[in-house]
Amino acid sequence: MPELPEIETIVNDFKPLIGRRLIRKEILRNDMIKIAEYEQDKLNDALIEDIYRRGKFLVFVLGEQLSGQALTIIFHLGMSGRLYWQSEESEFDRHVHFIAWLDNGCYIVYRDPRRFGGIRLVTDREGFFASLGMEPLSPEFDSEYLRSIIDKRRAPIKNLLMDQHLIVGIGNIYADEALFAAGIKPHRPAESLTATEAEHLTKAIKEALLSGIEHRGTTFRDYRDGENKMGENQKHLHVYGRRNQPCVKCGQLLIYKKIGGRGTHYCDNCQA
Repeated sequence: MPELPEIETIVNDFKPLIGRRLIRKEILRNDMIKIAEYEQDKLNDALIEDIYRRGKFLVFVLGEQLSGQALTIIFHLGMSGRLYWQSEESEFDRHVHFIAWLDNGCYIVYRDPRRFGGIRLVTDREGFFASLGMEPLSPEFDSEYLRSIIDKRRAPIKNLLMDQHLIVGIGNIYADEALFAAGIKPHRPAESLTATEAEHLTKAIKEALLSGIEHRGTTFRDYRDGENKMGENQKHLHVYGRRNQPCVKCGQLLIYKKIGGRGTHYCDNCQA
């Protein structure tokens, strides 16, 4: 599933479309519309005023107003979704579920073979995102905040890092990478972390996410950026996806096991 760096990369690729107008749209599978707080026809001729990310969601803010609130299209890519824009006409396969034509001749394409993602047509963005946790790249996300959410929690630290009600945007890839960089085993009870470890982990989380953005996201299979191109971050990972390969620090074979139902990679020697 695309995580924060992948979604941020797509958002950055879409920034040139701010100020363009949606001439028309075609929704090829209505079951991909998970929430509809306004009529689909409102998308026709709507102005794109802003595009941003919240957690693992991509948000398009439209100029059309309804009851004083801006209309938004919110995309979630699920396991296999892609959202990209292109300027040249092409054939679309059966996995393309949404197409929007723009006033500059380009069009936006949403493709999702496994259909675990979806589209939300929302007026109340604040309400929609109310249950989400803190953005880990924000200044407010610091070691004090991390300590406050792990205090007296015996769940594995990896599980808490991936809890979107506490911290948004972190999934399997960047949780494994951050915990390796911080030298913390993923199955450690969260409450067992010391203040120093929490400080190191906070820094490691930010660095892992920023590295993922710098290298335009991680592509193992499905992920593509906003131009429908593969990311490069898979070439820079230290543990994730390196099952039974030597640790880059000590040379010992990395361990792979399920923690909280999630495949997890770590070094038994370098992480305590």
